[in-house]
Amino acid sequence: MNSVKNLLLSIGALLSFVVFILLFGLIFYQLFGSGNDEQDQGKKLTTLKSSTPSTKESLTVTSSTPTNKPNVLSNWKGFKRLWKAKSELERAQLLVNNVNSNPNSTWNAKLNKYTIGIKSLNEMVNFTDSFDPLNSTYMMDPARLRSIKEYIEKVFKQHYNTHLINLEQQLRPIPERFNAAQRWGDCAHSILRVRDQGGCGSCWAVAAISVISDRICIASEGKELNGISAQQLVECCDYCGGCTGAPNSFFPFFYWHKEGLVTDRCFPYTIARDCGSPCPPTEFQNPRGLGKCSFGELKCADEYLQPLNYKAKYVYKLGSLEGDDAVNPFPKPLTSRLKANESGQFKGRIGGIVELLKRELMEHGPVMLCFSVFESFMHYHDGVYNFDLQPNEQHVYDHCAKIIGWGRQRRPNAVGVQNYLIAVNSWGSLWAKDGTFKIDIDRLAYFHSDLFGGVPDI
Repeated sequence: MNSVKNLLLSIGALLSFVVFILLFGLIFYQLFGSGNDEQDQGKKLTTLKSSTPSTKESLTVTSSTPTNKPNVLSNWKGFKRLWKAKSELERAQLLVNNVNSNPNSTWNAKLNKYTIGIKSLNEMVNFTDSFDPLNSTYMMDPARLRSIKEYIEKVFKQHYNTHLINLEQQLRPIPERFNAAQRWGDCAHSILRVRDQGGCGSCWAVAAISVISDRICIASEGKELNGISAQQLVECCDYCGGCTGAPNSFFPFFYWHKEGLVTDRCFPYTIARDCGSPCPPTEFQNPRGLGKCSFGELKCADEYLQPLNYKAKYVYKLGSLEGDDAVNPFPKPLTSRLKANESGQFKGRIGGIVELLKRELMEHGPVMLCFSVFESFMHYHDGVYNFDLQPNEQHVYDHCAKIIGWGRQRRPNAVGVQNYLIAVNSWGSLWAKDGTFKIDIDRLAYFHSDLFGGVPDI
């Protein structure tokens, strides 16, 4: 009898021990179980690919976020897990709530109904080549690409050297804050204008003409206030791209130099803009309001207008905040000339891409930035967006916007200062607080982040 009793007690003790171990394991998993998922997500983020023209025969070359950089996932452990969402709406709400409840967040999110359920590039039907500004949908003939490279080296080389020397010789100190709209008050309306690309993946064109319009106004000392046509770029530039993106965001600027661009009154933007802020990528497959190039006879849509063709003296890629010119090697950026400095004409006063960008903004006005967009950015409302990515957050696409200035602020609940760029988006004024945003300069270094500009021929 005693032996049976002892056996039962032993079994009970064993079962109690097993239950204890299981409970302990469950608690441990709840606290730390997302570690592997976060590591997997980190690996995914270090292998993001963006296509860009290469120096070889093909325009396509893959690139990834450099693996020698820190994990870009947020270190805050209070995130509600996105993969547990039972619906697209719940997932979007989790994204927003996670941002707003993070005590270290430098920005605020607001649920954007137009981006609920938006899919990443890899999940979208018929977008396997992506519709980001650096895709391979519009392939260029290798011979044509070589001729453009030769043209750039032959025609632009001396312009580039002079441009950099002039920027180096600027005596004005770089301020902590700068806004092009304040620097050039006569052009403030143009600089602060928020455009809407509508149901077309034409951010590359809309951001480019936004920069071009501002620079023409600035170079003319406020006399030329006409906005430039984005529709002309989308319809008439056969190598620039279309509603599913562009092969290289340099091409719209090159077209500005070679062919010239008319005003948007002459060639208005007719693509539908009633599909959201921003419109879903599914609209890009069959864009409403997109026609064939109608500017062959140099006639404006308004017959009472005379077409004015604005050209650029020279155009360029400043460089990449990602800091690796080899990632997107075409065209060779101005930063590569600073590094090479073969003839010693540059004195080393420009300390890198950030200083070059700031001096460019101070001297010539806004520039175009093309960068990686993740799910949470679609719900941005205000503050400084900092790529504080959540586990399982998706890379949606790459996007172009206009940079008009910079600033800095103290980081909440943390030591140090946060430096940011001020940008005007192309998703209409209903997106975010007013259609503009601020973005962390230092965090841009972890992702695709190319900068472009040009000097008007006025």
